[in-house]
Amino acid sequence: MRLSVRTYIPNPLRCFKCQRFGHSKTSCRGTLTCARCAEVGHESTDCTRTEKCVNCKGEHTSFSRNCAAWKREKEIISTKIKKQISYPEARKLVNSQTPTPGNSYVSVAKKSLSAPSVQQNPDASAVTCTKPSDSTAKVSPPITNLPIPSSPSLTTID
Repeated sequence: MRLSVRTYIPNPLRCFKCQRFGHSKTSCRGTLTCARCAEVGHESTDCTRTEKCVNCKGEHTSFSRNCAAWKREKEIISTKIKKQISYPEARKLVNSQTPTPGNSYVSVAKKSLSAPSVQQNPDASAVTCTKPSDSTAKVSPPITNLPIPSSPSLTTID
């Protein structure tokens, strides 16, 4: 007799109180949230409002398996089990392999490649150069009092 054995991959754990993933109702510190409409303060048993997901803000219930957040959570759990790594390691791995919406290579490159601004002094004998503002860059004083040559030097290449 031959049997194939597959590793069991559980579904994501969703709290029935706040509808978030990763914990149960007994250990929840969140507020009561409806699983159907994502509004705080009532349960989903008698709710007839428009469906809205707590986790991804999509137009479906919080317990839908079509939810992008549920699928991402399932992928994290699957990676954790298959690679035998911790949950935080699996989450980092999945997040690094999943593109962030609206964060394409072109949009990131446009943000990071801005030309430095050049300001000319009124007496036209010096140029002040400043870097574009960046929260991670060290602030350095502007470069001033650089002489401006009257004619550019040209070198010919044979």
